[in-house]
Amino acid sequence: MPEATAKLIQLPNRLRDRVSGQADGLSFEEILARSAAIVVALTGEWRIGALYDLSELTRLAGEMHADPLQMGPLLPAFFSLAHGIQGQAGTFGYGEVSHVAASLCDYLADLDAAGGNIGEPRRHLAIFDHHLAQLRRLLIDDVRDMTVDLRQTG
Repeated sequence: MPEATAKLIQLPNRLRDRVSGQADGLSFEEILARSAAIVVALTGEWRIGALYDLSELTRLAGEMHADPLQMGPLLPAFFSLAHGIQGQAGTFGYGEVSHVAASLCDYLADLDAAGGNIGEPRRHLAIFDHHLAQLRRLLIDDVRDMTVDLRQTG
């Protein structure tokens, strides 16, 4: 079978062009300022949602502690909740929350890559608990990055 090759094509960032044509006379910087204000206004709601997701993660972890042999069927929901927190946290200025959730997702992905063979389930619970404790502390203490720059592209 021939070896596959791929060519990476860098596309220009045309956000400024797309937005400025629909901006009712606003400059790109004014549009960014309005967008940042919206993100700031929604941050409290996001944090409440993240705390709810964390309570669901904690509930699932409790089920795993109660019956470790049921861990496998619970892992997809566990991953989905952690991934949701990871994906949104940075947008709202919670970079460290995103980092911890990403670490948990990486660990869960490695378990999934093992093809469902998670071995002794109890050995994973301490790692789950450690990540959940970190997320809990960061969210309860409202640990945020100093600024969120919506102009960042990557």
